[in-house]
Amino acid sequence: MNTRSVREQLVEHALVLIRRSGFNGFSYRDLAELVGVKTSSIHYYFPSKDDLVLEAVREYSARRQARLRAIDASLPPAEQARQYLAPLRTGAGTDQACLVGMLSADVLMLPDTVRAAMQDFISLNEQWLAHLFERAAAQRKAPYPVPPQQLAQVVYGGLQNGLISARLFGTPDRLDAAAALLTSAMPVEETLVEA
Repeated sequence: MNTRSVREQLVEHALVLIRRSGFNGFSYRDLAELVGVKTSSIHYYFPSKDDLVLEAVREYSARRQARLRAIDASLPPAEQARQYLAPLRTGAGTDQACLVGMLSADVLMLPDTVRAAMQDFISLNEQWLAHLFERAAAQRKAPYPVPPQQLAQVVYGGLQNGLISARLFGTPDRLDAAAALLTSAMPVEETLVEA
């Protein structure tokens, strides 16, 4: 039994469709068939496709933010990095990409509200990574070659490209290469050796 509202189902299916086909890769008719409603019902909740996409970006961001908040900041930086990468690795090389990554190809046709929500999503990730690099810097033997905020931008850009390339090649190898940039920037964890 499906207990989600029609609105929630529309957003959930939109998330999948956008991650699979991008902004122009689906219509309200496609969405109506998946949810089992008329297209006029979709217009009741989301008068335009831009409204639906904005809500999808907001939902995607809220889920990401919840995942980031769930990572315990008292854990060693390397473990925090592994937890950050885990959901990215789960979807790498599949038929779905990062929602914001998929929409970025269509950014010039999207309204300012959607672009701003996409920028907020990227900033959320970059800020989290920058804080991680700041915490890790105190434990590293050598300083980073650039400030943590710049390093976060480079790493996040590498991860996004890795996700897109993993989808293109159908293998997570491309994401793994980008993920190695993040994990190699973390301080080496000391392991206890039993005597």
